[in-house]
Amino acid sequence: MTAAPLPLPVARAAFADTLDGLSALLRHLDDTTLHARSRCHGRLAADVLAHLHLGLVEMLAGFPARTVRPADVDLATYWSAPPPGAAQPGWAHERFARAVAAAYARPSGQLAHVARTVRGLRRLVADLDAPYRLEFQGHVLEVADFVGTWVVEVAVHHLDMTVALPDVPAPPASGLALVRETVARPAGRDAVAGWDDDTALALAATGREPGMVPVLGQ
Repeated sequence: MTAAPLPLPVARAAFADTLDGLSALLRHLDDTTLHARSRCHGRLAADVLAHLHLGLVEMLAGFPARTVRPADVDLATYWSAPPPGAAQPGWAHERFARAVAAAYARPSGQLAHVARTVRGLRRLVADLDAPYRLEFQGHVLEVADFVGTWVVEVAVHHLDMTVALPDVPAPPASGLALVRETVARPAGRDAVAGWDDDTALALAATGREPGMVPVLGQ
């Protein structure tokens, strides 16, 4: 059973803000900064960006997959429901993302490709005017919850890429607030009430920093 879906206007606004935050980050990245370490073990910022871009392209392909089937996951339960038949922990994908990042003649070569995908997604989501359900990775989600999961994905990987880059833009408050909402659903309101800092909560909830049992499978 899924919870009430995220309101579509909330999802649209948070997604637009979060993509704008990612776009601001892209403008600060270059060949040197893309070689900075990330929060993801063994990966550079360039590797994380390639991983995120692959996901955003997959997201683009998900919007047309409309269905009348009932939703079987929501904004929160999506993270604890891996795609049917998925191998864990997904090493093949991570190796592929590294190979994609390394395939560019210069690390900054991927920036224009990512920026183009981001612009297309931002326009597409801004034009969503009515709820519907779609199939994605073997599950069915309300489109607003689908968009919300990608707010979380982008915001957390934004934090991953900036751990060694303190002077670059941070994720927007609205994106991190949606991470808090996502964490509160499985963990409970009391579990997140003591976290005043949404960035710290996002890192703890994904196992990147200590402080709570991870509830988001990032």
